[in-house]
Amino acid sequence: MSVLTTLLSGLGSLTKQVLGTYAPTLLKAAGGPFGALAGTALQAIFGTTDPSGLETAMASMTPDQVVALKKAEFDLQAKLKELGINEEDLYLKDVQDARAMQVATKDPTVARLAWTVVGGFIAVSAAQLVGLVLYPDAVQKIPPQGWLLIGNISGYLANEAKQAAAFYFGSSAGSQAKDATLADLAKST
Repeated sequence: MSVLTTLLSGLGSLTKQVLGTYAPTLLKAAGGPFGALAGTALQAIFGTTDPSGLETAMASMTPDQVVALKKAEFDLQAKLKELGINEEDLYLKDVQDARAMQVATKDPTVARLAWTVVGGFIAVSAAQLVGLVLYPDAVQKIPPQGWLLIGNISGYLANEAKQAAAFYFGSSAGSQAKDATLADLAKST
């Protein structure tokens, strides 16, 4: 996995929100096989390969960076069109391939990893709640950098738990496709 793909796997919520607003194709590409393309574009615009640096840079974007981000979005869309790739396939194809591999190999590692991530999210969330309720004086002593780290860990675990659940139970995109198929079946009968 390249440094750029690693960068994109650790995107923060602000980064995802900004990309979802200005460059949704880049965001979709970030999670799939075109992550390096998206990462290269983001690195050229914001000059960083560090997820927290990217988050900071996006929090104070200049108008020139917004224009560059939109240009990168249009360039990626043109490149995908040139290659004959549908934007929706960027994420869904990757998930479908992973599910097909899991069905074929029945590797227990995927389930163990999913349960570890979900369990970690539950444990960290419970620890935060217990700390806030039972130890409010100790919580007040935590410096801002500590809260930043706690927030990053919580956000990462929440996102990964969501991904693990989507892998096993389907995502909203998969649900929409299923709903469309059921509607078509209902019309044909």
